[in-house]
Amino acid sequence: MRSAPPQQGVGHVQSASRRISLRSPHDAARTPGELRDLGRIATTATGLSRAADPARAAALIDYADRILQIIEHHHEGEDEFFWPMLRERGAGEDVLTLMTGEHAELLGHLKDVRGRLVALDGAPATAWAEFGVAVQRLRDSLAAHCADEERELTDRLAPALEASAWSRFERNMLRTAPKWTLGFVPPWLDSVAEPGERAGVPARPVVKLLAGSLRRRQQRAFGD
Repeated sequence: MRSAPPQQGVGHVQSASRRISLRSPHDAARTPGELRDLGRIATTATGLSRAADPARAAALIDYADRILQIIEHHHEGEDEFFWPMLRERGAGEDVLTLMTGEHAELLGHLKDVRGRLVALDGAPATAWAEFGVAVQRLRDSLAAHCADEERELTDRLAPALEASAWSRFERNMLRTAPKWTLGFVPPWLDSVAEPGERAGVPARPVVKLLAGSLRRRQQRAFGD
């Protein structure tokens, strides 16, 4: 995986993601949302290792599980649908090998974080500290991968891409998404979308109805 300093990576992901005109606004907002929340999860977990707060710990476990599911679902969709579709459309094996190899590395970090998450209930302070470190590793790896991915989408993968390819991918993602995401993801995306992107966030009535619920969930988990 081509590496980038964590903070530089985040900025690159946001700007690169948002300059790809073929991608929908809600897809452009997804990666910044994942990176933002992984950072907050890592910071809060570290805080819980220093000062126990059972209510916040329970809320953080629930919220972290949701964010991990969103990341897992997206990367499974790319591995099982998007990359094979691009291969059929003539994308080069070298760049597809790079992308799938980076996904394998990310999967290792995801499994590590997932395993630590399920063991957190009633765990000692050291487990929370180690969980925070593992989440930060995942975040840094995801930032570097997304910077690579967005660069390739505008370079070597560009000839295999057009609006219909994104539409097919999005339909597959909607069809395979966990049902709970239908009420969580729209307000979550809206919370990180830039003003010009908000009109493209799906299910605007759901955003309006459940934005307050999301804010309360985040406040319980992060205290902000």
